[in-house]
Formats: sequence, C-alpha cells, structure tokens
Amino acid sequence: MELNEFFDYKNKLIEDLLTNPEIVKLLNNECVIDEGQNSQKLIYTQIFPYEYVPDVVDDASTFICFDMDIQKTMNKTFLMPALYIWVFTHKKCLRLQNGNGIRTDKICSEIAKTIDGSRYYGLGELNLTSVKRFAPIENYQGRVMTFQAQDFNRLSPSGKPIPSNRKHG
Repeated sequence: MELNEFFDYKNKLIEDLLTNPEIVKLLNNECVIDEGQNSQKLIYTQIFPYEYVPDVVDDASTFICFDMDIQKTMNKTFLMPALYIWVFTHKKCLRLQNGNGIRTDKICSEIAKTIDGSRYYGLGELNLTSVKRFAPIENYQGRVMTFQAQDFNRLSPSGKPIPSNRKHG
C-alpha cells in the first residue's frame, strides 16, 4: 500500500473547494468576490488539509478543515478510505446575511453538492455517510461531514522477491 490517496484526495478536495464560488463567498462572510481575486489565499488561513483548530482567533472567521483515514482494508485488493471535513465558524457569523439559514449548514450543503457522488475520489462514487455537530473551541460551532469511498489497496506487485521457501510453479 503506497497511500498516494492521502495526497491525491486532499489536493482534489482543495481544488473542488476553491473552484466553488459559493463556498469561497461563504468563507469570506459573503463579501463580493472580485473576478481577479485569488482564492488560493484561503489555503492555510481558512482551509486546512489536516485537522486544525485555531488557538486564538482575533476576528470572527469561518474554517474548513479536512483529513482522511483508511477505515479498513477489505482484502489485498481494496481498502476503504474515509474523508472527514470539519466546517466551523464563530457564533457571530453563523446567521447568513440574508437571514436564510446558517452559514455552516450552507457550506456543508455546497460541499455535498460538489463532491457527494464524485468519481474522482477512489473507485466508484464518494458517498456521504454522516453529518454531525462539532464545537471545537469556545464561541465556534459547526459540523463534521464523513464521506467514504473504496480504492485499490495495491496498484501493482510490490517488486519484493518471492521467499525462497515458497513453491514456484
């Protein structure tokens, strides 16, 4: 097992998040996004490809963090990766400016629209399996989303020599 999916899935998810204008808008507290604005500045400031909880937050912000685990290897051919996405915001930012809902719920909805059922994360489709409440630090609330997929455990033979005590033939 090479675990390249850790890199591949995370890079794909960053791309999917940054190219969704609604998610970018919601991360910026619904400010108008200039056509030339570089959404790349959100990486490692509000979007983190690992589980991250800020120690001190000077201003009310919204965050998306994500990581993955291998839930189990089903056999030598397949494994089950799980993708976790934490979406949380300061309580001052929970209510959307237009009054139509909660920011974290809207972001989770956009993420689900973007990646649920995607065929870019493993074999077959990526499936949303749970959405739960999450409160990482004081004055912050959010959700943790869990997606599961199936992928190859080994893409090719390992190249290791066959032990001398094994029968050939």
